[in-house]
Amino acid sequence: MRVVLLILVLFVGFSSVPYAQNIPVNDSFTSPLNPPFFFSGDFGELRTSHFHSGLDYRTQGRTGLPVYAVKDGYISRIGISPTGYGNALYMNHPDGTSSVYGHLERFQPQLQEYVKDKQYDRESFQLNITLASGEFHFKKGEIIAWSGNSGSSGGPHLHFEIRNTKSERAYNPLFYKLGIKDNSAPKITALYVYPLTANSNVGQDRSKKRFETIPVPGGYRLKLNLPIGLFGKIGYGIQADDDFNGVGLKIGIYSAALFCDGRQVFGFKMNNFSFDDTRYANSQADFEEYQKSHHWIQRLYKQPGNRLDIYDPEDKSGVLNLDDGKGHEYEIVVSDAFKNKTSLKFHTTSKKSSLPAKNQSSGKLFQYNQSNEFENDKIRIDMPAGALYDNLDFVWKSSPKPSGCYSELHQVSSKFIPLQKPYTLSIKCDWIPDNLRNKALIVLVDPASGQKSAVGGEYSGGWVTAKTNLLGSFAIAIDKTPPSITALSIKDKKTLTNPSKIQFKITDDLSGIKTYRGEIDGNWVLYEYDAKSKLLTYTFDKSRMAFGKSHLVRLMVTDNQGNSNEYKAVIYK
Repeated sequence: MRVVLLILVLFVGFSSVPYAQNIPVNDSFTSPLNPPFFFSGDFGELRTSHFHSGLDYRTQGRTGLPVYAVKDGYISRIGISPTGYGNALYMNHPDGTSSVYGHLERFQPQLQEYVKDKQYDRESFQLNITLASGEFHFKKGEIIAWSGNSGSSGGPHLHFEIRNTKSERAYNPLFYKLGIKDNSAPKITALYVYPLTANSNVGQDRSKKRFETIPVPGGYRLKLNLPIGLFGKIGYGIQADDDFNGVGLKIGIYSAALFCDGRQVFGFKMNNFSFDDTRYANSQADFEEYQKSHHWIQRLYKQPGNRLDIYDPEDKSGVLNLDDGKGHEYEIVVSDAFKNKTSLKFHTTSKKSSLPAKNQSSGKLFQYNQSNEFENDKIRIDMPAGALYDNLDFVWKSSPKPSGCYSELHQVSSKFIPLQKPYTLSIKCDWIPDNLRNKALIVLVDPASGQKSAVGGEYSGGWVTAKTNLLGSFAIAIDKTPPSITALSIKDKKTLTNPSKIQFKITDDLSGIKTYRGEIDGNWVLYEYDAKSKLLTYTFDKSRMAFGKSHLVRLMVTDNQGNSNEYKAVIYK
């Protein structure tokens, strides 16, 4: 039967809308899961260093729910990974869209067998396979997989996306008729006010301020229902979320607009975005606030180094110069993708401050729109243009070396400053024996606890160099400890305690697991790796090994600094 496709392009906004934010609305899709629908994640939600690119369907804490093709099409790609989307299917459709299904437990039987054959052919659990259009075709509503908890999933659920097939741009699935309804409006918890220059202040204070809200008929007002005293260049932010359909599950908001004296001065809509731009979530969010309080705050102003195209009107940055001595009325309108809206109204007054002069920094100005360098006899930094979202008062200082480290501790600006691009960091090290130099790496150190996390890097000429997109406190450490292998289903290296599978837990104390290889009788076997639980699992496969005899089980694990460990056992199966 011929499928008639209707694509309605809605121009969303007020005056001019960037092309990338047009919304294709399509009613020829079906849901990837059976109802009822509950969600733990919405499209465009703020996440650490990315926007959430789809919908997270809750699966009642269970795995194994049937997952359906949302539209006629063919499987164009299969991904298998211990992290990220885990077991994932990518499906192309005739209308130029693709659907993505992540964190799956298993695939449709023919697909599952195809994947397993590829894993054995390539001797690799991890796969990224591109398929031709004629290999695996499914009709809308046919089962393609079962839901799971694979990859970096924080609990059983289905991650679902819709993308533009050609550009891979992620579209908001809520604009595709998937049987989802929502009648509840978003909630606004707090207003944030940001002084943006040395002369700016909020209530005679240069620090940002948080103002809690309370609900009132028609929306929200500030709990302290008084005008806010401001001066200078000011930006706003909001803590808001969407109680999807009033079931008590907080997810992200679709849009927000800021009005000053009735005129729109800023707005954004999460219709679609490019994966190349997803790290700009660090700028759309108040990164520091999340690190300190775990509150996601949406900025209602655009930092100068932010290149996202979700904003409307394009020429309105949301930065307000409040030095006119006048009062102003504001309204912030927040909505979801179903046009449920709420708003916050508040007032401000503008009065010139009499704050004492701000102390001059002893650091160096790093400008967001150019490359920046810093160098002395202990540290070198080479930061490319576009790494910063705003100008940075860069400060470096050193302190005595931490326990177990081979350099001083170097504070490189602040861990609360996010970066869009990685920079090159080189640290001068103390003397390291020749045989340990290939084990040297840069680590990020928590000054309070002393806890170390690997950044990586290589030794050369007395320096260790790495690329990183983090700022904070760094030092050089040595990783000479091999990974740990713990058998969970083989006792005393001979007795099987589980007749259907072999399981190991593999861990590494610093640089992290790089590779592993499992063999039985010298032949590679498929160990599925769940990185979040550090579990390796091999399920006995009678079609690929002979039963009723003794077998040599061997597992080799290597970390990122080349340290290896091996486990051997002789079992009977």
